[in-house]
Amino acid sequence: MKTILHSMMALAILSVAACSSSPTASKTQSEMEAGTKTGMVKNIVITDTVTPPALTAHAGDEVRWINQRQESVIVAIEGPLDHRVSCRNGFSKALGMGVDNSTTLASNETAGLCFTRLGTVNYSVRPSSDDRGSMTKSQGSIVVQ
Repeated sequence: MKTILHSMMALAILSVAACSSSPTASKTQSEMEAGTKTGMVKNIVITDTVTPPALTAHAGDEVRWINQRQESVIVAIEGPLDHRVSCRNGFSKALGMGVDNSTTLASNETAGLCFTRLGTVNYSVRPSSDDRGSMTKSQGSIVVQ
């Protein structure tokens, strides 16, 4: 009786393990992790606008925002970053809590993310204070291939 019970438990464990690692039809390439940090850095320069407004990067490249304004700005990514990035420089949750998809950059500061999921990432850049000067809210996109 014990042998049968142990055999059934082993078979159940193997079945669960096999099912959990097999790909499903609903999982597409854009939802799967596509890489880790590659060492390539793509820069987005913030002045009165963002340059370039549309950027193409490979999975694992680091995308870095550089604030060349005299005033601080807020860079905000649309949607959460969990499971979409392999590295963060300047985008982090305070004490492990809160929203992790935005950061404030002072003049001449940078922040970067290494995207691991294929697809398009939209972001915005806006002044962090009411004194906007010549900058209005700018929109941008990153296509991760």
